[in-house]
Amino acid sequence: MLVYKFGGASLDAPEKLDNLSRIVARCSEKLIIAVSATGKTTNALEEVNEAYAERDTDKALRLLAEVERQHLELAASSGLGSGLGSDTGSDTGSDCPIDELKALVGETATFIRENKVRDFDFCYGRIVALGELLSSVIVNAHLNRAGLFSRLVDARGFMATDSIFREAKVYLDKTEKNIRETFPFADTDRYLTQGFIGANPRGDVTTLGREGSDYSAAIIASSLDAESLTIWKDVPGVLNADPKLFPDAEPLPELSYKDAAELSYYGARVIHPKTIQPLAGKNIPLFVRSFVEPELPGTRISHGKSLPDIHVIAVKPNQILVSVLPKDFSFASERAVDELLAVMHAFQLKIHLIQSSPLCISLCTDDGRNARLAIDELRMNGLVLYNDGLELITIRNYTDELIGRYTGSREKLILQCDRTIARILVKG
Repeated sequence: MLVYKFGGASLDAPEKLDNLSRIVARCSEKLIIAVSATGKTTNALEEVNEAYAERDTDKALRLLAEVERQHLELAASSGLGSGLGSDTGSDTGSDCPIDELKALVGETATFIRENKVRDFDFCYGRIVALGELLSSVIVNAHLNRAGLFSRLVDARGFMATDSIFREAKVYLDKTEKNIRETFPFADTDRYLTQGFIGANPRGDVTTLGREGSDYSAAIIASSLDAESLTIWKDVPGVLNADPKLFPDAEPLPELSYKDAAELSYYGARVIHPKTIQPLAGKNIPLFVRSFVEPELPGTRISHGKSLPDIHVIAVKPNQILVSVLPKDFSFASERAVDELLAVMHAFQLKIHLIQSSPLCISLCTDDGRNARLAIDELRMNGLVLYNDGLELITIRNYTDELIGRYTGSREKLILQCDRTIARILVKG
């Protein structure tokens, strides 16, 4: 049994859906397919949630209507018909998902109009999860029309999580039991489901963090002892740099689990940081391959060779450096540091870099709504300064020449180096 995961870039045009069907058709084994939201849909739905949080219901509904228009247009241009709906609980289903797409959007519109709970994170799960639900309906219809009949399963029914709505922790034991019951392969050889989304014990929708569909697919593969997991991307595998930023980026044919986990932590965006752990525990290989050129071997990630001695560059954009100087000059004590880290944890902020002195501690994290709320909280205990609009550049197997090449003349706020890794925080 295999698990395939298709990212949003492979789902946002009719020719890409045709390509997905061709890839699936070549698989003769039992298969589970996990899909992300199409294209930039998650970004668009985050804008819906932002407008809703600001109590601009009319704007939120207008933005939601644009998301609906784009998906209806994709379905129509893919030849998926109109008006008949589809039976998502069967493996035969209809190839006309228009009514189903409208119903899903309608449920979200009703939530926006009638919901009384204005908690930002709670609403995020309910609104942003729509992207995966819409894409799975379209992909399922496309596969069915091609004769590649798949049974569509709602991930909210088996991915059991806590209530940290935007960065939910998966209850692995419960989820594994659910997955084994949900995917028996009794009357079908092919299932389709969503990545990224789950539900808490009350049934409220949660999400696993941005790019969390990889993690969803890895949990499914681990729970069912899959032969392998393949993530289909718009790149020919894991590269030593982002080809959009560095045209001379080279593919890496093989990585160890350790190296892949390290690269994802530093900001290599091909793989979600949590993806490796479920696979490594079961020794399930992960392949990263190109959906544009599926004949290429891509990158194999397993208990194999360590990363070769070539340099690797990862860039995290949109960073903010928060520097805290407590009123009582207490950073020599562990208590002050613990309190600072507790605030970061409370606002679900990942610390990408940390630097301290006797009187100040500086933390680098993703900029955004939660970072600004954390700054407000920290100001209650001391002076808080911050620099935004930053990039965090990580270079593995660095040299002084490489640091100069990739940072240029930009101001360096922090430079940290060990024997193999250089991390440079620069103004954007």
